[in-house]
Amino acid sequence: MKTLLLYSLLICCVLSACSTEKAPESVVIESPTPAAVIDLAPADFAGKSAQGILIDVRTAAEIAQGKIDGSLAMDYRQGDFEAQIAELPKDREIYLYCAVGGRSSKAGDLLIAQGFTKVYNLQGGLTAWTEAGLPITMPE
Repeated sequence: MKTLLLYSLLICCVLSACSTEKAPESVVIESPTPAAVIDLAPADFAGKSAQGILIDVRTAAEIAQGKIDGSLAMDYRQGDFEAQIAELPKDREIYLYCAVGGRSSKAGDLLIAQGFTKVYNLQGGLTAWTEAGLPITMPE
């Protein structure tokens, strides 16, 4: 009797292992691509930045030597930088620049972390801007 029960159990296991029923396919849920800072060449930056908020993240001493017309001064190295950017509308395009692009890239990452999704960085900073022959103005 025990042998018959053991054979029956063995046959059931073999038959269930040979089943043609497919296992359910795994469902892949694609998450939206996280926002990232987009680097723009000087000419592209010049053409697009009028559509959004233009921010110079350099120090006051650097800005005194010239800036892109219409830019707001928000020194990345100041303690209140995060509080200043928190006041900006998150649905607007934000255009950032500094001397060579490093600080503005870091500032852009900070904006992305705070929920901004349209953040652009001037590749090469104000140095690349002037080398491209684009104008700067003296602050008032």
